[in-house]
Amino acid sequence: MLPLLQLGKSSLTAQAFVKGLIQSAIYAGIVTALLFLCLLPLIVKHIRKKQVKKAAAIRAKKSSKVRASQELEMSLKPEEPGKPVVATFSESRILEKQDKRAS
Repeated sequence: MLPLLQLGKSSLTAQAFVKGLIQSAIYAGIVTALLFLCLLPLIVKHIRKKQVKKAAAIRAKKSSKVRASQELEMSLKPEEPGKPVVATFSESRILEKQDKRAS
């Protein structure tokens, strides 16, 4: 009769262990989900900051290109009303340097 009690005790212990293991796994999943949901706004904020930085870099690059093209257009305009001068930006800089040396 004693071995039967031990067998019953060990199966009861095993059942309690398995029940506790399953319960702790479920709780761990719930805690992980809640933690993720709480951190989600911070993760999204971090991702958006990265995107804003990239967009700002692209805008700065585009604006520098626009400025360069505006300077090129300015250099293509005639300096004197009767004298049309068509030159690229680099050519106009060379011409300016030559004018300064001549003066």
